Amino acid sequence: MDRRHLEYFLALADRGSISAAARGLGVSQPTISEALARMEKECGLTLVRRGSRGVTLTDAGRDLTGPAAQVLRAYRDLDHALHPLNVVQRGRLTVVCPRTLARDPAATALGAFTTRFPNVAVTMLSNDTDGIGMVVASGQADVGIGVDEVFDEGVERILLGRQRIVALVPSARSSGEGADELTDLLRIGLIASPRGDVTRRLLAERLGERTVDEAVVAETISAASMIPLVRAGVGVAFLPESVADTVGEGVVLRRTRPPLSRDLWMFHGSTPSPAAQAFIETTTRLRDEGGLGNAG
Repeated sequence: MDRRHLEYFLALADRGSISAAARGLGVSQPTISEALARMEKECGLTLVRRGSRGVTLTDAGRDLTGPAAQVLRAYRDLDHALHPLNVVQRGRLTVVCPRTLARDPAATALGAFTTRFPNVAVTMLSNDTDGIGMVVASGQADVGIGVDEVFDEGVERILLGRQRIVALVPSARSSGEGADELTDLLRIGLIASPRGDVTRRLLAERLGERTVDEAVVAETISAASMIPLVRAGVGVAFLPESVADTVGEGVVLRRTRPPLSRDLWMFHGSTPSPAAQAFIETTTRLRDEGGLGNAG
């Protein structure tokens, strides 16, 4: 059975629809459908039932998920064992990501990579406005980590997980237990990154760009500088939970209603260098083992 078909099947089982599985893997819906049909033909079994709300696994499909995951792990272990380590003992790697992803998952992944390949020279770039996929496509970086929904031709992407966004609220303005309505939080005043920032775009998608713009009381490009502004009572800020969990006194972390979260992607060229390929493998291994912190 084809390795990619197993990957498509497990993505379908995890996401519950062909469209969601296709988005997660960065392939077309017909590719998923054709792979599933071929698997069912090879097995002689119906693996999923299709309905208006997506797909559900049959008993045979549920029985296949465990063995399929084991086979993919075996493939990855084999790739890891056969990887020409001597090729990447030296070299260069450039990784680009927004500042809010620098700590998690980028630094986590780079830490694991440099432990394994200490002689590879690593450069980390920050980019908060341009599409991360575009930076990789331009050749400025070997690999990118970002939240872009679109990416350039010649760039491939791998889903790393979902990242939860929380509100940082001045202690004196916190409403107590439970989640806070986004509209109520913005009435306090919004400390935001400049237009084009990924978190600001996420808020605009939920509430409208005009509503967000009118709520802004302060702008800064640095997530670190948002925290003292919140502590001083200037307004609220929205940051990834992994960044916000070190805020200290004077600031309260609040879940939002509706919840805010975003897909995290890793971008790379169609022919990555040995160092880039090793980083990709290291990062996907961390993802599969649950080692990417808030990306899950």
